[in-house]
Amino acid sequence: MKNSCVEISIYGEKNYKLFLEVIKREIDKEGYVDINAVQAFMLMNMGENIVTIGEIISRGYYIGTNATYNIKKLIKSGYLDSSPSNYDKRAIYLKLTSKGFDLIQKLDKILTQYMKDFEIKTKGKFSVTKEIEFLRDMETFWNDVLLLRS
Repeated sequence: MKNSCVEISIYGEKNYKLFLEVIKREIDKEGYVDINAVQAFMLMNMGENIVTIGEIISRGYYIGTNATYNIKKLIKSGYLDSSPSNYDKRAIYLKLTSKGFDLIQKLDKILTQYMKDFEIKTKGKFSVTKEIEFLRDMETFWNDVLLLRS
């Protein structure tokens, strides 16, 4: 029998992978050939924020191993603008271009409809707000465990 925390983690990972497949299908349908699903996911997480590469990784905007490579590709493809910090020459600030913002707006509209369809399909047994709150509480719990055991 699997422990419930293991099962939750397995389903979380499976859903993340399926979600990336959905994003890939949608960006392909929209005709975007210069971006992949992980990169689109990064843009969606960034939104209108201006962030550094370090913040993208530490704030959880990106799950993966090659953030720098993907960011360079997003800049080269015109989805992100970069500018150096006036105070720390090692830091580079990133923000979405109009091309990046247009993409995330399209994806947001599509994904919003998918969530409405999901709520209809589950016939009220599911609350997006409650599930997000549960996952945030679980994240806080695991962070607390790590702090207490260090």
